[in-house]
Amino acid sequence: MGVKTLFNGARFVGQAEGDRRKYYVFEAAAGYLVAAPQAPHSYSVTVTKREAPEVISNKFRGRQITVSTLKTKGHRPDLFARYFDRLNALYVMVALGKARKLKKRLGKAMLFKISSAKS
Repeated sequence: MGVKTLFNGARFVGQAEGDRRKYYVFEAAAGYLVAAPQAPHSYSVTVTKREAPEVISNKFRGRQITVSTLKTKGHRPDLFARYFDRLNALYVMVALGKARKLKKRLGKAMLFKISSAKS
């Protein structure tokens, strides 16, 4: 996947609220693009693989999970190897309406509730 084609056909699907900023999620041929504001008129963009939301929905449907849960119980290092891969996958889930970020925490970790409805 090259940068020249990364944004081909990208369409906005939703946003997720983090602790400090909003994350804007776009669906593209390459997967989901998660744009986070860095400075005025400046964004960082990361790519989340297309299958990540389905894997999370199937494995954790109806459960409350953290970023660490994806590392220890996700069993998909190709999707969830790095911390920001896992966090962005959860933000994609929120933007798609397949999860909610809860106000309560598990220690210092953000807690997400995965929808129990089949998608």
